[in-house]
Amino acid sequence: MRYKLPIFIVATVLSFPLYFMMGAHCKDLPFLGLSFLVGIYLLVDGSDYFVEGAASIANHLKVSEHTIGLTIVALATSLPEMAVSDIASFYGHPETAWGNAVGSNIANIGLVLGVAAILMPLSLSKYIKRDSITLALVTLLLLLFLVLFNAIFWWMGLVFLIIYLIYLNDIRGRSEDIEEIEPEKSMVISVILTIFGALGIVWGANVLVDSAINISLVLGIPEVVIATTAIAVGTSLPELATTISATIKKRHGIAVGNVIGSNVFNTLVVLGSASVIHSIPLHSEDLFVTTLFLVVLTFLLVIFSLRQRLGKMEGISFILLYGLFLCALLLL
Repeated sequence: MRYKLPIFIVATVLSFPLYFMMGAHCKDLPFLGLSFLVGIYLLVDGSDYFVEGAASIANHLKVSEHTIGLTIVALATSLPEMAVSDIASFYGHPETAWGNAVGSNIANIGLVLGVAAILMPLSLSKYIKRDSITLALVTLLLLLFLVLFNAIFWWMGLVFLIIYLIYLNDIRGRSEDIEEIEPEKSMVISVILTIFGALGIVWGANVLVDSAINISLVLGIPEVVIATTAIAVGTSLPELATTISATIKKRHGIAVGNVIGSNVFNTLVVLGSASVIHSIPLHSEDLFVTTLFLVVLTFLLVIFSLRQRLGKMEGISFILLYGLFLCALLLL
């Protein structure tokens, strides 16, 4: 923590000239690559501050571990996706908004949960079946909209946001044992950290989106591929770090709840808010591939959750499917 804050401040200061000079250097790959890395760093480190503050607030409010994973931690680790997709949608890049949200969901199950399950067998909460089925139903609704309309319009986004509010109300009504954890920081410091982290996330998203779009133009790579791979993995780093940390500490409720909660949030809130800002038309083959793998991984998670345990074989299955997904994108 001693050196972390000064490095974050230096990266933030460096990001301003990089961002404003990007237009004049849009064909300079090393410059764009540096901007891309700085954007990811601000997103990840900003998320870390946000998680630290949000978790401390949750401790002050006496919220259960499982609920923290599904809500506070999921929200915190999904803020990069929301910032990137909303900003991309606002500037008229709906494919980046889509690719980032859906690509992050695929990375969360295939990469994040896969790595966690390989590291250590994960015992699942009594609510895991209910939550994974909720995620599957949300994914099916998304698929239905795509099949019927080939787009996500503003009114669909409103439907997603309303469903998320209903989901939060359901979580709030659950009966769980609450583990007493003494907050390490005061409420004031916790709120300051949360706000500070949120600002880093939003600004980092601006830098990341602009650099990624310019890189895709220079290399001639479809925008949705960059969004589904590089941006999606970059914005999923908070989930990866949080889930691995929770797994090592045997906080399985937070580890698995974070992934499921993040995916529900990405579909309902990230895509929902992005489509309210600007409708998201979906036509390319790349979008078909991302949707197909999202559905397969989600339903595989539902099947595995019925056993109330994720072990190495399940983790390897997730990793292999994620590798297959990356190969499919490269071959298109």
